[in-house]
Amino acid sequence: MSRTLTRRAALIGVTTVLLSASTGVAFAADPTVLVPVGRYPEAVAISPDGKKAYVTSPADETVTVVDTATNKVTNTIKVDRGPFEVAFTPDGTKAYTANAYTHTASVIDTASETRTATLLAGDYPQSLAVSRDGSRLYTSARDAIRVFDTGTNAEVARVQLETSPNALAVTPDGTKVWAATESGELTAIDTATNTVVDSVKTGASGDIALSLDGSRAYQNGRSVLVVVDLTARQVVAHIPGLENGHLIAISPDGSRVYAGSRASDTTQGTLAEFDTSTNTLRRKLPAGAYPYGIAVTADGSHAYVVLAGQAAVAYVDLRG
Repeated sequence: MSRTLTRRAALIGVTTVLLSASTGVAFAADPTVLVPVGRYPEAVAISPDGKKAYVTSPADETVTVVDTATNKVTNTIKVDRGPFEVAFTPDGTKAYTANAYTHTASVIDTASETRTATLLAGDYPQSLAVSRDGSRLYTSARDAIRVFDTGTNAEVARVQLETSPNALAVTPDGTKVWAATESGELTAIDTATNTVVDSVKTGASGDIALSLDGSRAYQNGRSVLVVVDLTARQVVAHIPGLENGHLIAISPDGSRVYAGSRASDTTQGTLAEFDTSTNTLRRKLPAGAYPYGIAVTADGSHAYVVLAGQAAVAYVDLRG
């Protein structure tokens, strides 16, 4: 979904009341574990070795490092203003944040847990993705998708789309990057040539996740989960069950898709779980206030869910 200043300002207006009225961890239900992080957090990513979770805080200009063995905060990394999404290289040696407010991307050395470089990422970059071989970083900005060499940090290409890209996902085979755009299309970029090679009209502009074989895309349609057959180039299902959905994630085995969901008349949200074999909503789990980013552990047993309204990330048990 497009993460605008208007949405962020509205959220801050509500969550200021929530946080001032409590410790920020009062709303989640058992057996959820809550880990305090920066203010108004946005996204979360788990390192390839599974040992750390990185959580972005646009308001604090930070990335909070969580030890996944203990669910304790071990460090806070200073980046540029407005870090929205975060992504690791496949070898886990680097992480990147898309910093919308400063039009940059931060490069983080994960060994020292420090920012080592800043890249000019375009107008209001919201999303990013790393190539399967780790050699390229893709950032989505209003004006274009920028491609960077991760070895030199140099921009090597710029791909113009008809409308602004909101979210990015690399295919499992690494040959394409799919971008969700403001016009309600998924647009494919060939990673070898950095040119647009395909598009599918979905009617949605929200976050996307790809199936393990790359044949399907799952997209946040705000009130529905949109299922797209990328081979046939058509939408094959609209699964009801979302309310004000934001970022989404797919389980490591590809059997489940997860999305935060929250009714407009409440601050409290749930984690919606969809079955990819039947294209149905399986269940909703209690999460907390304003669920945004999601990352599923490698064994699929738990998920980290960012709670923008609680300055926390919830560790949610997915078993059962």
